Amino acid sequence: MKALFEVRGGADEDGSEGGAAVIDADVATAVADDGEAAAPADGVEPAAAEGGEESTADAAEGGEEDVAVEEEEPVPRNLTFSATKPHDGSAEDPDGLPARFLAMKKGDREEAKECFAAHLAWRAELAVDDLLSRPHHKFDLCKALVPHYIAGRDPHGNVVFVQRPALLDFELMRKNNSTIDDLLLHYVYVIEYCWNILEPGPPEGIMTNVLDMRGLSFRSMKNQEYIGFAKRFVNMMSMNYPGRSYKTLIVNAPKWFHALYKVFKPLLRESTRQKIVILKAGEQQDQALKFYLGDALPQDLITGDGKHEPGTRYFIPVEESEKCEPGPNSEVEFDMRQFVSALGAFFQESLSLFD
Repeated sequence: MKALFEVRGGADEDGSEGGAAVIDADVATAVADDGEAAAPADGVEPAAAEGGEESTADAAEGGEEDVAVEEEEPVPRNLTFSATKPHDGSAEDPDGLPARFLAMKKGDREEAKECFAAHLAWRAELAVDDLLSRPHHKFDLCKALVPHYIAGRDPHGNVVFVQRPALLDFELMRKNNSTIDDLLLHYVYVIEYCWNILEPGPPEGIMTNVLDMRGLSFRSMKNQEYIGFAKRFVNMMSMNYPGRSYKTLIVNAPKWFHALYKVFKPLLRESTRQKIVILKAGEQQDQALKFYLGDALPQDLITGDGKHEPGTRYFIPVEESEKCEPGPNSEVEFDMRQFVSALGAFFQESLSLFD
């Protein structure tokens, strides 16, 4: 896990456009270390300064003296991240544009400038730059509202992000006085964690997305609340995190999925659509998942797997990293939960000082 704290006085540290393979479908879419003090090794004594023997002898004559060592106070590491990075091309660009935004507009500089300006305004409105430095009190709630997790890394080293959008629970949302805005901000939190803590680069990281459509019913197409959330989510990710998708696998797609896809198609760029693979449950889907995800394949995505309940909504987080496995309890999810908990505890302790 990336260190959340560093010792005071320590030094600060400061996609590919591949073609798509479409299986059982005529359409391709895409919904989308730190300054840590090193301890001496066991049995290794610090090197004596010149004249150290005399000093030792003097100390022996005067008897043993207690040496008070003042412990350095841990402070939070810098958890503020801007819209640009040293390796994203913005430093070399005459207008300070990250290469991803220029590529999104196929080299049209004026349109890219307009999109990046909108992105900066969006970050300012939601205070995204310091989002990871603030406690996330609704982390577990948002995990329950719609199952999603980072399963691990695919054979190319890309982060694998699994979502089950059909299980979005609006009733649970209302019971907990939460909103769609809360859930969307949570997704921003996860993505910012991904690109600033988990995969800060260089180079710019890209992601393999898995959308498990199990549980999706035709009724969902008539649910304006559901459709409204999905449109806002797709638009937010498309406009603010361009060029971050390596491949998107839509799995367990019902036969009528193409009708639903038509609703979202206008929100997607052509380059994004080319990165989608649409799959139906069965042996062919299992083979494709093994190919694309490798060791990061969660077992509950496998058709007919009798050991794991398919599409599980709730899960109990493991308390030891040794128990992690690809899925909701992956090593990445374990580290993220530790990060959220540590930051929350730090702020709670800080507030207690004023009681």
